[in-house]
Amino acid sequence: MKKLSFLSLILSGTLILICGCRRTDFEPIMTERIPETEIGGYTVESTAQTSPETEADTEPMTLPIAIPDTDAQSEAPSDAVSLLYIGNNGSFRSYPYTESDIITPDALILAMADLTGWNLDLADTVSTGKGGMTVCFADTCSLFTGPPEPQKDEFHMYSAEQLCSTILDSIAHTLQYNFIDPSLGDPSNLDIYFCMGDNEPLYLPDLDLTIPMEEPYQGFPY
Repeated sequence: MKKLSFLSLILSGTLILICGCRRTDFEPIMTERIPETEIGGYTVESTAQTSPETEADTEPMTLPIAIPDTDAQSEAPSDAVSLLYIGNNGSFRSYPYTESDIITPDALILAMADLTGWNLDLADTVSTGKGGMTVCFADTCSLFTGPPEPQKDEFHMYSAEQLCSTILDSIAHTLQYNFIDPSLGDPSNLDIYFCMGDNEPLYLPDLDLTIPMEEPYQGFPY
C-alpha cells in the first residue's frame, strides 16, 4: 500500500509539472513599442497590432486631388494683332491688321480691299449668327468686274478662276481665323456663306458658276 501511495504522489507531481509547462507556452506575448523613425521627411510611429481590425481600419485610403491654380493661368498677350489672310487652296500669306481696335467682318474685308487693290464692295453688312456669317457682294465687286487696272504686283491674278477663288478663300479664311481662336476650337467650324444683292445665290459670270447660298462655302473647285 505504501508503494502505491508513493507511486501516486510521483505521478501527480509529474502531471502538475507538465501542465505548468504547457501553460507557459500559451501565455500572451506583450508587444513592444517601436521607436519613432523618420522616412522621407515624415515621422513614422509603429506598434505591433494588439487588437482586431475594425471597420474603420479596413476603409480604403483616399489621396488628395490636385486642383489647378486658376490665378496662375497665362493670359493672351495684350499686343496681339489680327491678321488678314490672302491666298487660296489652303495656302495663305498673312498680313497684320492694326487699323482699328474694334474688329468687325466688314472692317476686315475693307482692309483686304485696301491691301490688294481688289474691289470688295458689299451689298449689305455681313450678317452674323449661330449659323455662321453671310457675306453679300455688291455688283461692283471684282468677282463680277474683274481685277483692277493696273494690278499690284504682289497680288497679280492671271485668270478669272484664280481671282474668284482667291477672293472667296481669303475672305472665308480671314473671318474664320479672326473670330475663332485656333487654340480653343477649329476655325473651320465657323460656316461662311456667300450671296449677291437681293439675297440671291452668288453667280460668277466669267466662270458661268453659281455658288450655292444654302450651304457653307467649301472652297474651289465647284
